[in-house]
Amino acid sequence: QKGTKRDARRPIQLLYQTQYMDEKPLLPKSLMDQESSSFSRKWLIGGAIAISLLVLSNKESQASLTSNFKVVTTNGNDLTTEDSLAPGDATTSRSLPNIFLFTCDDMGWNDIGYNSDDLSEATPFMKALAKKGITLTHYYTQPSCTPSRVTMMTGKFAYRNGFQNHELLHNDYTGVPLSNKMMPEHMKELGYATLGFGKWNIGHCNSRYLPSARGFDHFLGYLCPGHGYTDHNCGTASGYRDMIEDWSVDGVHKWSNGADYLGTYDTLIYKEETQKALRRHFSEYGGESAPMFMWLAHHGIHGEYDSDPIPPSELLSKENKKYLKVLRKRLDQSGKHSDDYTKFFKMRMITASVLMSLDNSLKNLVETIEDVGQLSNSIIFVNSDNGADPDYTQGHPGNNFPLRSEKFSYYEGGVRVPAFVYGPGHIPIKSEGSTYHGMMHHVDLLTTFYSLGGGDYGDLDSDVDGMDQWAAIKGDTSSPRTELVLNLPRSKTWKMGEQLTSEGIALRIGNYKLLHNHVNDSWFSSEPGKNFHTGDEMMAAKCQYDFYTISTTSGCVFDSYLFNVLDDPSEKTNLWYDSDYTDLKASMIAHAEHLAAAQLNDYGKIIPEYYERGLNSSASIYEDAFEAYGDYVVPFACEAIN
Repeated sequence: QKGTKRDARRPIQLLYQTQYMDEKPLLPKSLMDQESSSFSRKWLIGGAIAISLLVLSNKESQASLTSNFKVVTTNGNDLTTEDSLAPGDATTSRSLPNIFLFTCDDMGWNDIGYNSDDLSEATPFMKALAKKGITLTHYYTQPSCTPSRVTMMTGKFAYRNGFQNHELLHNDYTGVPLSNKMMPEHMKELGYATLGFGKWNIGHCNSRYLPSARGFDHFLGYLCPGHGYTDHNCGTASGYRDMIEDWSVDGVHKWSNGADYLGTYDTLIYKEETQKALRRHFSEYGGESAPMFMWLAHHGIHGEYDSDPIPPSELLSKENKKYLKVLRKRLDQSGKHSDDYTKFFKMRMITASVLMSLDNSLKNLVETIEDVGQLSNSIIFVNSDNGADPDYTQGHPGNNFPLRSEKFSYYEGGVRVPAFVYGPGHIPIKSEGSTYHGMMHHVDLLTTFYSLGGGDYGDLDSDVDGMDQWAAIKGDTSSPRTELVLNLPRSKTWKMGEQLTSEGIALRIGNYKLLHNHVNDSWFSSEPGKNFHTGDEMMAAKCQYDFYTISTTSGCVFDSYLFNVLDDPSEKTNLWYDSDYTDLKASMIAHAEHLAAAQLNDYGKIIPEYYERGLNSSASIYEDAFEAYGDYVVPFACEAIN
């Protein structure tokens, strides 16, 4: 049976499920007004005991103890059908599916059309495609770019690799440790051609960190957190351009700077180059002998310090341009507003145009897949890397409302994002247009794709945290995930009460999410009068910190929180100080301490050491390398971490 070996060595999961998210769809328009389901003290006590059982390590103990708890086996999908696939589309008689991962950068909950209250028609194709696929309502990420991409590519929670909160910059001496086998490496072993486009941002100082050395046959994209959309200037390093092309041919890795693409809007580059790659591949190989895995990790809608974000006219349709006029008229007709809101709205118009360019890139991808005869045997997974950045003073803003907070935080607005999957030959017809309410995280992509590609995910590394979610997404089984470990302190000896820079806990078990030593933050609506805030009121402006250092202003407040994110997805009611939840809180803290102590490696210590080494090294080391390649960000021969 698939997964048997993997399940046997998986850390014990929660031994029960409460009413759980399966039973309540999250409706965007009524997110703030969901009824509170009753949750008795008996369940609280049972939950606390059950969580404490997570530290047990043998199957006999699990079997004897689980019998004391109710197990709810409701389906993670809102359909409980045994639907057949379309005639002739049974996967047992087909070649391996092509898998396309389409990742948007910083696209928040309120940015995608089917959720949005202000830009509902900015992504019409995504909106239509989601109606033909399955929408994921409890899809989670890490709160910023590098940690999110690390979890996607390794299938491991960020704390396992020391990348909980570190955003990798142009001159960093760090990268994902080489002991991690990444998603494209696994897919290549299953016989897939592997192509990557867009944002990498998980290591480049040593050429062994580059995409071609981590499993991609070909990669075209950039390395910094962001860059100019057309001039490709690395936003964190003025004067250096950022675009690289990277190949692996017969085990030989080659790369060059992306100077040939300078002056072209990057979404247009990826749109055109993916189309060429698809046509070339399927013309040469067909679909059966060499299925394709592609990661298209777009730059949009990232806005912080990125120049020239407005897309060229050719990336916008006539309908897009009409909708922009509608939005402009909406502002003119809505009366007098503050200067702050007027500025926000004008920047939000830019966001709308960038969303449109992404939407049309996805449309082009799907149409090209159909043109080469592969649509019925392809699975397209659309997600965002993390929550949106609503700060309109440093770039065009995304929006997460009514979820709380923003990118860089562990509130729902920072880590819960839009996602959906489309696969006309692999999703039962009656499941089309349905929603999956099971808990899912970036880490589950590796195991899910690996299984779809014919692999046994029990063969993956023992410390892979991902689960195969495909059967649950389709509605065939209940959701397999009951826990998310989003953040843990680096120290293996950490105990509750220690304040180590900005280190804290972000842990979800069942319906409950615990945040310890976390910055307080608000809600940021896109409409005046509904929790609209100016840029200087946002967490990122008040509390500039990373994982290793902390520097705050007087307005920065750290606190602890406990939320029932099923009944209170907007995280308005903090249960941390409620005596009814004392036992549950204590059990979750004990579990966090156990997880911290059980880390299998010292990466939480190693990554900061390499980070410090970079800070103390001469800038000439990377500057000389960049200059040698025309002032482009390139590898500069740092020591690779094993």
